[in-house]
Amino acid sequence: MLDKDGIALLSKLCTMTEGEKFSVYDWTDVFGGEIDEERKNLWRTLLQQGCVSVKYSDDEEVCFAVTLKGRNINEELATMQVVEDENQTVVRTDATGRPVMVVKDETFFENMRKKLHSRSIGFVWGIVGGIIGGIVGGSIVALIMHFAIH
Repeated sequence: MLDKDGIALLSKLCTMTEGEKFSVYDWTDVFGGEIDEERKNLWRTLLQQGCVSVKYSDDEEVCFAVTLKGRNINEELATMQVVEDENQTVVRTDATGRPVMVVKDETFFENMRKKLHSRSIGFVWGIVGGIIGGIVGGSIVALIMHFAIH
């Protein structure tokens, strides 16, 4: 999952590199400072999500390219303008590589349940209205045809 820090790192990597060409950078340039365990986990997440491809790396530098999937995710997230509470929302990618926002807010789910419930009721009443309308319309056409033929 890409959280706020992962999205920021992906955006930075997209600006540092051009297309899908491999570039060599020091780790300090990639992370903008000291390398700690949290930043290594962010890097691993980008690798696991398929956003970054690494040709080689050692303790001091890395040769990497941002994949097409990573660039697409970055562009779509910039378009979506994700400005959410990082504790309530994370971004994941689906099977096609498109970003999907995962919301962890219970009030959001409660509102969605209410909307789905009202849509379900609307759907059922729509079917009932269609059946009644079909019966009435069919009866009118049958009466017209009956009197027009006789």
